[in-house]
Amino acid sequence: MATFKSAKSVQAGDEGAVSPKASTPAPKATAKALLTINYADKQAMTDIHELLTRLYVRNRNQHRHSHWFRSLGMFRKQLGLLLAEMEDKKKGNVAETLEKRLQFWDTQCIHDWYLTFTQLVAAGQFAMIGLVLMAAIARVCKISGITDLYEEIGSNHMKVVLLTVDDGTLLEEFGDLVAADGEEDSGEVIERE
Repeated sequence: MATFKSAKSVQAGDEGAVSPKASTPAPKATAKALLTINYADKQAMTDIHELLTRLYVRNRNQHRHSHWFRSLGMFRKQLGLLLAEMEDKKKGNVAETLEKRLQFWDTQCIHDWYLTFTQLVAAGQFAMIGLVLMAAIARVCKISGITDLYEEIGSNHMKVVLLTVDDGTLLEEFGDLVAADGEEDSGEVIERE
């Protein structure tokens, strides 16, 4: 039976992850989008970094011990390092450095930042800061090409499901997701007093 893994585990190349072809490796983050970045997108990333810096400085005293604030500091620092690497023309292999940073973000950072900032939105008290931080992550991921990577991974998962439907092996592959006797569990009726 095939099992679905998270995008993080598919990225890491875990065994048992569903892919349309067993020999095809999972797609990895590349620096292609950052190497061909236009001025407007580069300026947008710089503006996001400046916004993150202002949020960091303004909220440091009140929130410095909060879990989300540590994620904000890490996001701000990583974005600053990415921008510095994009500007640094002295290094011989800028593409390789950017690619390593994006792969690190994909495997270690993006998922944690997203989870932390969605929890901040859900908590309610500082939901506006959480929404700004989620929008900043989404914009940086779109510009850097990480969003395209996730869309490709999702597309590969969908291709596997469609292939099993076409082959007629849907119940064999994903049968444990359906109730054993074919009936839906409707729950238990509870009467109010």
